[in-house]
Amino acid sequence: MSTVVIRPTGEPTTTGFDVSDATFIARINDNDASTAATQNNVTCSATGVEFANDSAYSGQTINSITLSVTGASTGRGTPTVTCTLFNGNSTLQTSELTFSSATTLSGSAYTTSLTPTIVDNLTATIDPDGTGVALKEVFITVDYGGGGGGAATYTHKVLGVAAANIAKVNTVAKANIAKINTVD
Repeated sequence: MSTVVIRPTGEPTTTGFDVSDATFIARINDNDASTAATQNNVTCSATGVEFANDSAYSGQTINSITLSVTGASTGRGTPTVTCTLFNGNSTLQTSELTFSSATTLSGSAYTTSLTPTIVDNLTATIDPDGTGVALKEVFITVDYGGGGGGAATYTHKVLGVAAANIAKVNTVAKANIAKINTVD
């Protein structure tokens, strides 16, 4: 299996963040934990955070997506950030990430019925509680492809049958086949 990180793009609707002469996106997608969008209001959110598309997973099986946020408290307590992933108007997953120190936290891997088209249409809402958070990075890790000798890499004929025409061997799905009779 392979992974690729996709970062926010575009400019979402935000309220309650101080980004000091930059855009919200410039603070959270620059792969630089020294920059931040800092919460400066009890009412705070970023809605419609779009993510970049990547050709690496085009035409591939998408195994999972995992939303991660690098953040820290602004010194008033332990903030919780509620992150909701969407495909269009459909909610895929909601995660609550609580920052007791400056760190990167991730929601659970989402694995249900994913396709490259869904990944290309992901958006997020980021909704901190009123405690005060500094958002440093937001990104999604896309796990795609076969691997482990499975469907994406198994290419040998079995008894003259091409690998592309093999779905199962003795009830073992092609995706779970690493070797047949010790042949790689």
